[in-house]
Amino acid sequence: MIVSGILERGVTVSIHYRGGTPRDGDGLFWEIHGTEGDIRVSGSSGHTQMVQLSLMGGRGEEKTFRPLEIPASYRVGWPQDVEPGNVARLYARMARDLRDGTRTAPSFEDAVAVHRVIAAIERAAESGSRIVLA
Repeated sequence: MIVSGILERGVTVSIHYRGGTPRDGDGLFWEIHGTEGDIRVSGSSGHTQMVQLSLMGGRGEEKTFRPLEIPASYRVGWPQDVEPGNVARLYARMARDLRDGTRTAPSFEDAVAVHRVIAAIERAAESGSRIVLA
């Protein structure tokens, strides 16, 4: 599936999502190019909540990507395995949101928004027309 679009502030986005297993093991390859540098996220599949991800970046005049360190505090006290660690961190954010009245964990409304985007992609593919999300 290939999706391209323009975000609210005029930033372009291009996504190519494919099935199957690639020969190099990187089933996810996500690059974000900014005005001050670039970030590359990669992993064995596009199911980012289920696999260990690699984070690399480059700034300014750097010619190559270099590994970016994730602060140890993001992992200390959580299960080391990816899936249970992600679930534990999400549950902790949900509990904190309920306790403090904040909104840091994804909500039902966030899920609905994702499904609206997917539905718009499907409508655009069927019609061959650009879809504008409000």
